[in-house]
Amino acid sequence: MASIGLSSYVEKDSFFHTINPLTKLVILLCVIIMSFTLSGFVYILLLLLIIIPIAIKSKVLSLTFKPIFKLSFMFILLFIIQGLFHPYATKKLMDLPFGFTLWEDGLLYAAYIASRLFVMMVFGYWFVLTTHPGDLVSSLTKIGLPHALGYIILTTLQIIPRISGQMQTIIDAQRSRGLETEGNLFQRIKSFMPLLGPLFMGSVQQSVEKSMALEARAFSSKGKKTSYRKTNITNMDKIIMTITIIFSITWGVLSWIL
Repeated sequence: MASIGLSSYVEKDSFFHTINPLTKLVILLCVIIMSFTLSGFVYILLLLLIIIPIAIKSKVLSLTFKPIFKLSFMFILLFIIQGLFHPYATKKLMDLPFGFTLWEDGLLYAAYIASRLFVMMVFGYWFVLTTHPGDLVSSLTKIGLPHALGYIILTTLQIIPRISGQMQTIIDAQRSRGLETEGNLFQRIKSFMPLLGPLFMGSVQQSVEKSMALEARAFSSKGKKTSYRKTNITNMDKIIMTITIIFSITWGVLSWIL
């Protein structure tokens, strides 16, 4: 079985899996807005701590943080670039070989940006892990989103898991035929080149099959559309949305006053 990719819904019996996707979308949007509007580095770190009890309640704690480690290279590169080449750096931390200088305010700026990205990524992964794409599209179309745009969102959310699973299937098949996929970086790149052909052809074939399936179901017709998955906004959803918005506004204002 293919491993979970960077974006995969995980079915669990939890409270956050049962609430409306629009409620979780409001939480995610409020977190993104707060990560850019909070004035202090400490407030962003406190915002990050909020995800821990939420992820525990959702039964996806390990999966929420696991994909971040796959992107750790991006954060390391951010610290290197900002620490060495920050355009407004004034506080020198140390001199490095070959004439480079490590700047203290550059590292602080990198930490500030990294914390924002980390918060948005963690909450984004939590949203994807606890929200079925079909439920999300069904909820969005109920509030007026065109079905064609809803289908685009649905297929976009499924791209990474689908390609990840297809790639793993091809790798397993090639390994069973004796293809060596381990070794140094050059050897791995060389061994993965033959996998691109089957991956590309498989993607094209799946696109054709999806197009035929849509035409068979009269997707482009002007009639009223129905959805297999049903979603409703309950009173609990309204309460959570209201509390989230009030909390976001209050915390944002206090972070600038205090």
